[in-house]
Formats: sequence, C-alpha cells, structure tokens
Amino acid sequence: MSIVVSQLNIAPVKGLRLMPAEELEIRASGAVGDRAFLVVDEDEALMETARTPALVQVAQRWDPATSELTLRFPDGAEVAAVPVPAAAATTGLYDGRRVRGRLVSGPHSEALSDHLGRPVRLLALDEDEIGTDDFPLTLMSTASVAALGEALDDGAPDPRRFRMTVTIDGADAWEEHGWTGRDVAVGDVQVRIAEPVPRCVVTTRDPEGGRGDVPVLKALAELRGKRNVTFGVWCEVTRPGFVRSGDPVAPLGG
Repeated sequence: MSIVVSQLNIAPVKGLRLMPAEELEIRASGAVGDRAFLVVDEDEALMETARTPALVQVAQRWDPATSELTLRFPDGAEVAAVPVPAAAATTGLYDGRRVRGRLVSGPHSEALSDHLGRPVRLLALDEDEIGTDDFPLTLMSTASVAALGEALDDGAPDPRRFRMTVTIDGADAWEEHGWTGRDVAVGDVQVRIAEPVPRCVVTTRDPEGGRGDVPVLKALAELRGKRNVTFGVWCEVTRPGFVRSGDPVAPLGG
C-alpha cells in the first residue's frame, strides 16, 4: 500500500486550536505561517497550553495571501484583522531558548485577554526565528493513532491532540519511528527524520475544550515503555517546497 499525506495542520498562533490546510509551503524554518505568533503575558512570558488549556478553545484561521488572522471564540465572537507588529520583545521557551519578535496590540490581543481573564498580547516572531519547537516540522501516521487507540477504552484518540504538521496514511503502526536518521520525500519536500517526539500533558486534553479526558501518556507508557513515552517524529527540512494533501510519501535509501 502506498503512503500518502492524509492531513496537514498548522497553528498560526502557538497553543491555539489547530488549523487544517490542503497545502503548505515548507521552508527550512518549517511550514509558512506555523507558530508565527505567540501569546505572552504582561511580563512577556510565554503562555503555554499545558498551563493554560483555555488557549485551545480559540479557533484560528490565517490567510497567507492577505496575512489576515481570524480568531473565533467559544461564544461565537470573531476577530479578523491583519496583525501590526510594534515594539521589539523577546520571550523564553520551555527549553530555555529565547526568541525575538514584536508585540502586537489591537483587537486580537484584547479579545484573547478577555477570553483568558488576564492581560496578554500576541508576539509576532521575527522571520529569521526557526520555529518554537526542537525541530521545524512534525509527522505521524494514522496507523500509530489507531494502535494507540487499542490501549484506550474509547478507541483511537482525536489526532489533533498531538498537534502534528503532517499526518500520513498507508504506513504501518510506528513505522515512522523507525525512519529516524533517514531522509523521507513528502510531496515536493524532503525531510530528515530526527527523533521521536516526547509527549506531554497536552495530549491528554480535549483538543477543542482543553479538558483532561483521555490517559494518552499512560497508554503510551504501556505500549512503548515508561522510558519511551513518544509519539510521532520530529523532522529537519533538507529540501524546501510544497506539500499537499494526497501527496506521496517515500523513505529514501536503506
């Protein structure tokens, strides 16, 4: 059975609900538009989904042609505008790295502050910042999601829990984990599989409401061992290009 891209997702604002896409431009820094903005508090500290699950209650849409960012809140209210970066600022990531950007005032920040019940602002990352994760791209298979579901009472979990850029169909369960160190063609793009992704408490929460409801970490530990609570893989981009839903996926060499 051939392996193909079955789903593409980005999060224009890191931590908010994933946005599906039919096509993504992939650069060395990752998918264009992915994690272009962070949410920071008054002290410019990063607001993380693990500690602020209400972030995923906000749906988002980003238009690459116009740069308009739309946020939709649980009460149905929407804010749509082109973010205008202003004062320079930096914030720290979970691994101790600091990233540079510019604070964005205006309707997005105001609406997010109202939703979270505290003052926050968007931070538009500088273009030369390479993502806000250990590697610029992530990949998982639907077969691995199904295999994880066998260890859960409610069956296969919602794939959005894992917040992956590329989801593939046609691979065997955990096959992508075995590609570590190999080059893989994904549509027009070529990536090198770096290592499996360690998982955190975010995977245990409903990807739309943020409520903890599925023991994903416990199930992974039972399936893969307590020292291997990983799911999906991190990727380096070795050849930029475009990826589309339905594109072929093929490990190279070996």
